[in-house]
Amino acid sequence: MQPVKVIRPDGQVGTIVGRITSQEGTFQVAVSFDDGARLIVPFNELIRQNDGSYLLPHEFTRAVDTATSQTELSEEIVIPVVAEELSIERQRVKRGTVRVHKRIATREEVVDEPTIREEIHIEHVPVNALVENEPPQPRTEGDVFIIPIIEEVLVVERRLLVREEVRISRRRTRVSNPQRVTLRREYVEVERIPAEPETTTDANTASEDTP
Repeated sequence: MQPVKVIRPDGQVGTIVGRITSQEGTFQVAVSFDDGARLIVPFNELIRQNDGSYLLPHEFTRAVDTATSQTELSEEIVIPVVAEELSIERQRVKRGTVRVHKRIATREEVVDEPTIREEIHIEHVPVNALVENEPPQPRTEGDVFIIPIIEEVLVVERRLLVREEVRISRRRTRVSNPQRVTLRREYVEVERIPAEPETTTDANTASEDTP
């Protein structure tokens, strides 16, 4: 059987020369290094490499240094004492599921917004006045636009006669036209789905072992 190599962080190579089981049931190995240091460490603390060898963790370096200095004076084996530390971590657990529904509600409202409508009022005003000089031109008096209507008439002499005037004015009235329109509004409904209770492996094992 080929010896199992153990490599220290400083590059020293050793081999496993013995196996020990402690009173607590922990499997330990005795390692002898080329520089004369001997060390007993828990086997599960060694880090296995791809080539089949094991790497000694850094936390055992001080124990190796102590073992090396003591080996020069005696053949005592140094046993390192390893203490476990508690590490607390947070883990997210699914407690339930939320399902969101969206619905649209409609309602009717009356919209009463005044609108403006313009109308053209045409009025014919008789004039029947003869034109002495130049014929009158269209003109504006206030909000009224006046267009003269000219006609030639036969008299002892030919003269222009203003037959009538067309007066055009603009009138503005306010008209209210209520209309019924439909408006839409969204509502959000939240439905909670409780999570299924989780069963642990220990509880299942205990229930199977119970007669």
